[in-house]
Amino acid sequence: MEDEETREDFDWSQYGEHDEPTHPPLDGKDYVALFIASIQTIFLPLVLLAIVLISLGIIFVLLP
Repeated sequence: MEDEETREDFDWSQYGEHDEPTHPPLDGKDYVALFIASIQTIFLPLVLLAIVLISLGIIFVLLP
């Protein structure tokens, strides 16, 4: 009984009726910036790791 009374007292219609957030349109320079940032975060550590491994390989081959 008490649960039904509290449900009737509270107005649930205000929940779920909110506006969806809109995102501003992206320009060409925004896409270029996102592409550069994705390359830096994904490929830069791989390139650095490759440089370190290649340099270690060269050091171990040249020094018997």
